[in-house]
Amino acid sequence: MPELPEVETMRRIVEEELVGRTLERLTITLPKLTRDSPIADLGLLLGERVTGSRRRAKVLVVDWSNGLSLMSHFMLAGQLAVERPGGNRRVAGHPVPNPTGTYPHKATHLVMEFDDGSVLWHSDIRQFGWVRLLPTADVPVAIEEFGFGPEAVGPDRIAVAELAARLARRRVPVKQVLLDQAVLAGLGNIYVDEALHRARIHPATPAAALTAAQVKSLHRTIAWALEEGIKQGGATIVHQKAYPKDGFPSVHAREGEPCLRCRTPIEKTRVGGRGTYFCPKCQQPVD
Repeated sequence: MPELPEVETMRRIVEEELVGRTLERLTITLPKLTRDSPIADLGLLLGERVTGSRRRAKVLVVDWSNGLSLMSHFMLAGQLAVERPGGNRRVAGHPVPNPTGTYPHKATHLVMEFDDGSVLWHSDIRQFGWVRLLPTADVPVAIEEFGFGPEAVGPDRIAVAELAARLARRRVPVKQVLLDQAVLAGLGNIYVDEALHRARIHPATPAAALTAAQVKSLHRTIAWALEEGIKQGGATIVHQKAYPKDGFPSVHAREGEPCLRCRTPIEKTRVGGRGTYFCPKCQQPVD
């Protein structure tokens, strides 16, 4: 976390709240936030307007009127918040800082203040995230260097046949394969658990062992999980405990709680080094 739904929510917040706004003040308190930035001086954005926002996998790209773009990756614990002059605040990403609390927080490392009084806060309690300023024309090449696979949701999402081909080449657990951004872009731990549960597939099942029917079901449930997350503005997970809305998340971070389908207690294991939640009755292991 943040995963694709959280980053897509960030993109929408920027698009709906900040496009057309001019940056008047900028404060950065964590120098390593820009450690790999092609252009180190974020001050070049002062006096410039936000012209658009877009996303590829879990990378947020904000375009500016001077032909520069700011790419951001929020890694494990990043958060973006925007507050309008009237006090309306929209937040996406990690639950720390408290979305209803006082900003800037001690974990807030970048503050952008705009001409209409709007403020953007970029926070990261773990300090693993980054921002990179570069010419807008260079963004496609920069994105390509990440080696992302096809998108997992949206109009350009991976086709069933392509997903089947990518899974058939891997004999490691399907959970591990789906977390590989080179296989499928944007999926993270929460949404893989949800997709596998809905498809009734055990997370340790070798990817190459999935049947055609299972792959077809998984293709559908991956999109479902991400769309549910986007609809909610991101799943609510606090201190590794889920707070479901309308039954979502169904299994992730719900160890010991009843499966919403069969009432069997949810179990937690580790697959590929990642904490993994599943229903032992609905998701039977492969013999």
